[in-house]
Amino acid sequence: MQHTSGIILPVSKLLQKKELDMFAVIELIDSVLDILWQNRSNCENVFHKIFDQAKNECEKYDAPQLISRRCKSQIFRDNYPSDDPEHIFWEAIFVPDLDHLIVEMEDRFFDQKQKCRSLWGLIPKYCDASSNTAEDLERLLEIYQEDIGPRAAVVPEVQRWVNNWKKEDVSTVPSSAIEALCACHADIYPNVCIILLTILDTLPVSTATSERSFSTMRRLKTYLRSSIGNERMAGLALLSIHKDRQIAREKIMNDFVASSNHRSDFVL
Repeated sequence: MQHTSGIILPVSKLLQKKELDMFAVIELIDSVLDILWQNRSNCENVFHKIFDQAKNECEKYDAPQLISRRCKSQIFRDNYPSDDPEHIFWEAIFVPDLDHLIVEMEDRFFDQKQKCRSLWGLIPKYCDASSNTAEDLERLLEIYQEDIGPRAAVVPEVQRWVNNWKKEDVSTVPSSAIEALCACHADIYPNVCIILLTILDTLPVSTATSERSFSTMRRLKTYLRSSIGNERMAGLALLSIHKDRQIAREKIMNDFVASSNHRSDFVL
């Protein structure tokens, strides 16, 4: 678990950020999946190193290396025809865990990767590398036909956008959707701005932000605070979520003392 957790740790940290770039996430996911597939193809050697480390720890604390009990009729797990602890743990734990992790990551980010590939050619840094711009554009027109203009206006506009950035040096062009949006002229490229702003920049990669709000509410509204009002609940939640915001405590206390109600609002 320590081995696989170390591989996916950057993904976990990146997905919990408030400001996420879809392309940065997809690139990181692809690199992590490449490492996992490399470990899967060479799983015996990889697990041998892991097992050697575990064996050294067991010898340090005089802990025996035990294997699972076997019986004739096994219902909840398999009987492994081996007396070697390394082979049993490799076959029963390491390989299934690695396969499950690869399958879950591919299924979880499959839709995001498909959408990202369709919008890949609109990012100036990847305009030259994208060879399926026409096919991707047709897919975008089919999916987002209600959000963008007519096809006769969108296709020439995207072609002008791509040709304009192909003339520039790759090292100086925008490499993310936010940078491309800042460099996009809304009057010249209105539909590109719509695609980059309302679609690409707002595509959710994870639900960490909303789940963080529910976790905060669960910590605040305990059994002892079961009758807390909406106004006080919202104020406490904002204080807990926005911990990095500087609050004028002296001003809040002065307002609280000066008020006759003694129920002052917390304004962030």
